[in-house]
Amino acid sequence: MWYRAKFLYKGEITEGCINAFGTIVEIRKECRPDLDLSNEGLLLPASIDMHVHLRDWEQAYKETVVTGTSEAVYGGVGTVIEMPNTVPPVRDYDTAVSRLTHLDRYARTDFSLFAGVPKDRNEAERMASLPIAGFKVFPEDLESFHVVAGSEKLKVLHPEVALANSSFRNMRAYWMELASLYLVHGRVHVTHSTSLDTIRLAKSLGFTADFTMHHMLVEGERDCLSKVNPPIRDAVQRRKLLLAFYEADLVASDHAPHAKEEKAMPYELCPPGIAGVSFTTPFVFSLVFKDVLTLDRALDLLVRNPAKVLGVMYGKIEEGYPSNFVVIARESWRYSTRFSKVTQTPFDLYPLEARVNYTIVRGKVVYDGEDVYPVKGLNPFARAVRVKSLTEA
Repeated sequence: MWYRAKFLYKGEITEGCINAFGTIVEIRKECRPDLDLSNEGLLLPASIDMHVHLRDWEQAYKETVVTGTSEAVYGGVGTVIEMPNTVPPVRDYDTAVSRLTHLDRYARTDFSLFAGVPKDRNEAERMASLPIAGFKVFPEDLESFHVVAGSEKLKVLHPEVALANSSFRNMRAYWMELASLYLVHGRVHVTHSTSLDTIRLAKSLGFTADFTMHHMLVEGERDCLSKVNPPIRDAVQRRKLLLAFYEADLVASDHAPHAKEEKAMPYELCPPGIAGVSFTTPFVFSLVFKDVLTLDRALDLLVRNPAKVLGVMYGKIEEGYPSNFVVIARESWRYSTRFSKVTQTPFDLYPLEARVNYTIVRGKVVYDGEDVYPVKGLNPFARAVRVKSLTEA
């Protein structure tokens, strides 16, 4: 399919044509386009979100793969990597196969999975043979980190020690986050860092790190809607996270949907989590339009560095790369979810300056500014062209 658009090509914004069929087949100046997007905004590589919870299975009342990935493309995300704390959890080979099959059947984005830490090394080796992105290490997994430590797969760390799980909310202290980094080694990525110090420590240890928008923007943990793990820190730590836009490797959403009825429970009982997969990309490009970030830095945070950390071939508009695109336009609007089962977030009505007009996955329009279409995404680990990751650099 031929698209005419304004797009970033070899470091310059140009107007031309892209022949997209799974991957980018050809780029040239003139064509007879099947779809002319030249007046719809700037066409760029679609974002990669390395931290989403799509629920489904026994938690389908919270979110499903269909609703979660539909919300993702509404927010300009073309690839999601799912976390393993589903019900049942993905901590063995058979469940991992089942989950990958489920994602392959229903995801409207490209996709993969971080598996949980299994019971022993033999099971870890079997799971590593699957097209997974790596292993997720939760606080309760730190004592068994040795099970996956020898794997070449990426290990993604939830940065808190196990004590945090049994502590009161106001006792999930900042030191618990920093301490956890000393308990892992190898090819490690530290996710949803709540402070600039965590990011700096991670990088000094040879790891990569991301942060979320809610840990920077939400003004403390006030109620169930803003309750999240790790907790949102004080105003000083939140303000310091502004520098993470220049120091962190990437941004992620930690999209963690829960039912409205669950978030209406008493504060002590309601589950932690904020749904934000569709917020991150428009927010980052809003900073570009406000001259806070350069376009290159935004693309590093949203797609280029996630691709490098994962070791997959995304992030450029060049022949041979996946034809996953987002068309971003400058427009003032106020945020709300649209396709997720979650209808309330702390970001509701947040003013943004960038809107996603189109998202294209594998050369097909999956979101056109109004509707989401049942486009089938692919698992890049099933047949990826591997590239050297940042943690191996």
